[in-house]
Amino acid sequence: MSSLAAKTLDLAFRALMVRDLSTHDKLVKQTRRLIKFVRPPAMLPSGVTVRKTTIANTPGVPPGSPAYCVSTKNPTSTVLYVHGGAFICGVFSTYANICGQLAKRLNARVFWVDYRLAPEMPYPAPLDDVFNAYSALATDYPKQPLAIIGDSAGGNLALGTLLRVRDTVASGECDSSLRLPACVVAMSPITDFASELPSRKANAKSDCVLTPQIIQFAGEMYLNGHDPRDPYVSPVYGVLQGLPPIMMAVSDIEAMRDDVYRFAHCARKEGVRVEILSRDDVPHAWPVLYSILPEARKDIAEISRFMRTHLQTDSFIKGVASGRNAA
Repeated sequence: MSSLAAKTLDLAFRALMVRDLSTHDKLVKQTRRLIKFVRPPAMLPSGVTVRKTTIANTPGVPPGSPAYCVSTKNPTSTVLYVHGGAFICGVFSTYANICGQLAKRLNARVFWVDYRLAPEMPYPAPLDDVFNAYSALATDYPKQPLAIIGDSAGGNLALGTLLRVRDTVASGECDSSLRLPACVVAMSPITDFASELPSRKANAKSDCVLTPQIIQFAGEMYLNGHDPRDPYVSPVYGVLQGLPPIMMAVSDIEAMRDDVYRFAHCARKEGVRVEILSRDDVPHAWPVLYSILPEARKDIAEISRFMRTHLQTDSFIKGVASGRNAA
């Protein structure tokens, strides 16, 4: 049974959101308006600091992608956080809590990247920014393990970046510092833009955030006519062999349920270790809401356990130069 906080949040989302939207523009305006006013308290744990910075020299966007670095005093690992927001919005204050918790629990520096957004900057701009950010962090911290974590649209970008890193490393046409992350966490990601998976309609009423129309509009603005079966945008169609361990989080009442289980099934068939963190009755991408939901506080501990285990062992760095075991 979900907590009182989860039930209250469900009602709040339903009251604030117009779920039947007629145009792309109305979705953009609603989502960006809500993200400005519906923010959890931004509190960092003791011993964690935050600073504005830039990472990755993205062509045409000097001097790089804006970012926030949330860090302990002497971090031993580096994490790239990729925010959600239907590819069209996202602000750091929403994520300060989860980034601070990850930094504290993992003794890490966590970079929250402010990638370019659709519809003004559709694919490949968001993926380019995340990939370039990861590549820059691999160069800046060559002797430390890396991880990627993202929620919702950010979970999609995390998986797309993972495949692009694997392919780039396998090609040999990259800086020697580029390597696979020790692990990836994708919370409530969309993994298939080309299919109408059953949970999107079956859970249309129980998901208080996403509807089939919102998913369709967000996808159309992000893809902007690009092939929806491209593995970098729909990773379920990719060759998944050789990927590091992945954790996926999903609620059984949300639209993205089948995206998660289908990707996990395909990845496991190719020998990838995939853990699924699931709950019965919580909102889409609930772990982000650390300061609001008791379920999120419990599950961030589980996500941190998974990441810490693989950041400490990191077999994709140890014993294999530049992670080229990924081919």
